[in-house]
Amino acid sequence: PAPHTPVSGRTVYMANCAKCHGATGDGIGTEVLDRPARSFLAGGFSFGNTPEAVRRVVQHGIAGTPMPGFAGTLSPAQTRVVVKHVLAMVPPSEDDVEDATMLVTDRPLVLRGMLPPAGPWAEPRPRGLLLGGTDGLTLAYNVDDVRFRGARQGEFAKRTDWEGRGGTPIAPLGRVVHWGLNAPQFWRRDRPVAATLRGTSTAGDRAAVRYALPGVEVTESGQTHRLGSLPGYIRTLQFEGDASRFTMKLPSAQPVAGQGASKGWHWWRGGDDLIGVRGAAPAGDRVALPRDGVVEVLVLPSVDDDAARAAGLVFEESAS
Repeated sequence: PAPHTPVSGRTVYMANCAKCHGATGDGIGTEVLDRPARSFLAGGFSFGNTPEAVRRVVQHGIAGTPMPGFAGTLSPAQTRVVVKHVLAMVPPSEDDVEDATMLVTDRPLVLRGMLPPAGPWAEPRPRGLLLGGTDGLTLAYNVDDVRFRGARQGEFAKRTDWEGRGGTPIAPLGRVVHWGLNAPQFWRRDRPVAATLRGTSTAGDRAAVRYALPGVEVTESGQTHRLGSLPGYIRTLQFEGDASRFTMKLPSAQPVAGQGASKGWHWWRGGDDLIGVRGAAPAGDRVALPRDGVVEVLVLPSVDDDAARAAGLVFEESAS
């Protein structure tokens, strides 16, 4: 629209959202999806029904679902009015945000405490760490060995860890988009190497964790990221020192050849996920780290083969 023309939330919604969520927000649109779209008339959202939470979803999408991000499509004004239009469809609720709920607004947050189990097969982690960015991405780590536990997207966390005898776990509120490895992350030859936590920091829209390997300092942070239309997230590891003595473990998987948009990345499929690594050389189910510099790990959760090929990725035949 021309600068003097008011931006209509309904106009933006009908042009970008109605084909999946329906003209009335009932979740019945013209697009054929492998799972139903969100019905706004039913109330509630995956990542919370605050304007900030809905804005994040509109901008960044939801990894592992057909919901794309519109950060490169909608202007800030269009995003504001479509968020207002969507929230107007939701039935009124008397529920208020509890005092125990921690929200990431315009500044990232860091939280330490007991983390819940990573699935039904695991135990709670007494000493855990959550990094919450302003884009709605939360990364979880062990404190003892700084092992990556997984990524969530949405609201941050609810503190209940002062309740119960001996404490109870923090309740992360976001939707799990990717579980971390159970195995140690860093290796030297055939021996695992534990990292030592140095501390945490926040700057701009990201929180970071700092840790040490023998002779190497590492700073790690994360943010949401898209490859074409595929939403996911990226971990950025900055190494200071000779990291080439170590390798970093990835899920054992079918190798994928990078082309087009993914040129320069090495790819593995771990379960339903595609994991790309840039700044490191492939070495079986591990990657060889550079002497110093940056390694980026991009994860596209629950990406099927057709979507991967459409994004410019080609599957290689495994030698085995």
